[in-house]
Amino acid sequence: MCILLAFTGVLISASSKPFAGTKLTILTASDGLENARITSPYIPSFEEETGIKVDFIELSQSNLHTRLATIFAAKSPDVDLLWTWAGWTSEFASANYLEDLTNYLSKEEWDEFVPGALDAVKYGNKYFGIPRFYSIRHFYYNKQLFREAGLDPNKPPTNWDEFIEYAQKIADPKANKWGVLHDYGSNDSLLINFQEHLILVGGRITDENNNITFNDEKGIEALERIIELNRLGLVDPASYGIGEGPVKRSRWIQGRNGMEWGWAADYFASNSNESKIKGEVGVAIIPAINTSGAITGSEGYAISKFSKNKQAALEFLKYITRDEIQKDMAMRTGWYPVKKSVLEDPELVNSSPLFKVAAEQSKYPTYRFAAPFNAELTDILGPELLAAINGEKSAKQALDDAAAALQPIIQAYK
Repeated sequence: MCILLAFTGVLISASSKPFAGTKLTILTASDGLENARITSPYIPSFEEETGIKVDFIELSQSNLHTRLATIFAAKSPDVDLLWTWAGWTSEFASANYLEDLTNYLSKEEWDEFVPGALDAVKYGNKYFGIPRFYSIRHFYYNKQLFREAGLDPNKPPTNWDEFIEYAQKIADPKANKWGVLHDYGSNDSLLINFQEHLILVGGRITDENNNITFNDEKGIEALERIIELNRLGLVDPASYGIGEGPVKRSRWIQGRNGMEWGWAADYFASNSNESKIKGEVGVAIIPAINTSGAITGSEGYAISKFSKNKQAALEFLKYITRDEIQKDMAMRTGWYPVKKSVLEDPELVNSSPLFKVAAEQSKYPTYRFAAPFNAELTDILGPELLAAINGEKSAKQALDDAAAALQPIIQAYK
């Protein structure tokens, strides 16, 4: 007995559907905008090919976390797959709530993924899920302000010295023009800012054993670079009220800033009808200090340790990361694919400046700190970073004070 598989146009025997009749429950955060859904468009074809039924349930992140905490506490099999990012992966994997998938795929299969995409599902040296898309912060610059400052709009800065030079030429406080837009309005955004500079000097928040390293020489240098921008009067004062992406994008598209770090959404906002810099925003490799590098914001799905359908869940993860599906997802939504070969696909690269730069930026280090104590670290380190930026403490004192406060908390997790 054979059935016709519409998605691929090939004949598949009923015996090739070992999980037919299985029902998978997926709890997820937002699947994207209505006209750019990320994962759900591929569920019908997956169901037809495998005979597996999928219950795809979207929740806000806060409600999702609460529901997952309840399910895990009860060791319930009510969820098979769950949305995750680096922070949640470290939290749930350290509590033994996620299935370790490291040996479910071969080394060669794992090597097909973009390293920055795997940050979303990695804890320690193990993988507890598979990414659904790849995301990194980019370096954007305002070509209009470049021209007004006598700079070549087709030659963005490539290193820190050039970055400072360009920011100084652009900044004109009396005209409400600023060299750079940052986001100092929340502890989370402060931590992201710090990590963005930390990666450029080759530093890390902790080592692989969760020993604090953010207050070493590299950490101090990274924070001093941020302080330098403020000392020189190059940072838009609006940065102090920006703690979330939408708020930053709203300020950026007013055209008052020469440069910023931002997500892909910033590029789309720059070219929206509401933008005052439509068609005037360039994207480039992040200027290097010791190296270039980028923060990741990738997302993925993990398999619950208590699921009774682990193999069927793995089939779903393999399906949504097939090359052809990843390419289609990227072309439709603008999110980056998780496979190296797809990210470098000529058609994809040539379809948007973002894809071209993402492929090139991914050759440099990527980083996003995650640990079971992520929330505590954010709440402790954030205020200390702000104190240093405001000149209330030296970079060394602020980082040392944060390390001292955090040390007993980390010890409790070991």
